[in-house]
Amino acid sequence: MPKKTKPKAVCDGDTPLTPITATERRKLDKSIKKKYDRFRRRYPEVHGKVVDFITHSIEDGTLYFSVRFKDKTDFSLRYACDMFVVGADFCDFKTDDFEMIREYMKPIPR
Repeated sequence: MPKKTKPKAVCDGDTPLTPITATERRKLDKSIKKKYDRFRRRYPEVHGKVVDFITHSIEDGTLYFSVRFKDKTDFSLRYACDMFVVGADFCDFKTDDFEMIREYMKPIPR
């Protein structure tokens, strides 16, 4: 049986990067699928329709509310601590860069 070789590392500046193995990729995919399944169970009445799942979180006094659609688009609202909308936009995340499709409300400077 041939000896296994380590994947070659490449450098990004001063940081050496090694490729992800197939096992690590499967583990990451399983983890992401598990996370999205948890989101889908949170609001089961919307899953299976046009909406895939809904998430919400609070960070630094701002409430984030996001609706993920089946066509891989995302509608999100951000609320400041006074509970007024700080911004609303519609994004496409197929390429993982959240390309802005439409901005419904410009952020209000605080």
